[in-house]
Amino acid sequence: MCDVKLCYVDETGTDGRSPLVAFVGVIADVARVHRTRREFEEVFRDLAEIPDRAIAELKGSNIYYGNGRWSGVDGEVRHAAIGRLCEWLSDRKHSLALTALSVAEYRDSDLARLTGLDIWMSGALHIALQVQKAHQRIGKLKGATFLVFDQYEVKGDALAELLVDPPVWSDDYYSRGRKQLALDQITDTAFYARSHHIGLVQVADVFAFVFRRYSEICDYGAPEAYDAELARLTGWIRILDDRLLDRSHRWPRRTKSKLAKAYVSSCPPSLLNLG
Repeated sequence: MCDVKLCYVDETGTDGRSPLVAFVGVIADVARVHRTRREFEEVFRDLAEIPDRAIAELKGSNIYYGNGRWSGVDGEVRHAAIGRLCEWLSDRKHSLALTALSVAEYRDSDLARLTGLDIWMSGALHIALQVQKAHQRIGKLKGATFLVFDQYEVKGDALAELLVDPPVWSDDYYSRGRKQLALDQITDTAFYARSHHIGLVQVADVFAFVFRRYSEICDYGAPEAYDAELARLTGWIRILDDRLLDRSHRWPRRTKSKLAKAYVSSCPPSLLNLG
């Protein structure tokens, strides 16, 4: 029996203004994705119905801080939009892949030494690895997951090469069997699309920002931008936490895998403790 899935991925924090980089992948069954897209279009139309302007794209930082086309929109309206997306994802029961890496420590980290990858490539690979680990254990289903990233032309070819010929040091992350093909639950390449064309990539961006901002306050001492900001973020995190892939697939507490241990050591504590 085949179980084909799509994992829509986006990241935040790569502009150098955050102490961490966070990636989120929204995972959807192909059999359900058309209904999901229709529902998202309805949600998007509701969220974008702001007087005197047209919203073409949901960008997490813009919604949250009131930048771009969201400038001048009341904070309660903007935050309600994020809350609605969290509730919608929970109702649809899609799974989430999550990774986060501390920027300042990355260059000298065990993860960088082991992989030889930059921080973006390490984050993208971790999404693929945890999806592989999670999906290969779903009963006797034999499937494949298509990874769809926001367009990132600089890294596209390099990530495709990494996925089509994974290095041997990635095998122990998912306990690759002796006769098992490498990353056999992931298609041979990654696909790219402009986020304003793909709704679930936009959703991934919003959720990645939520996890990032939560960690900035909890782990890096960033001051709250408004009263009870952390409480609001915590409420959203609790909703999303229920949809995360199991922690054993992301940041296992007990593992013999050097790569998994390296990802654990590079993760901000507040996110490490989710799930």
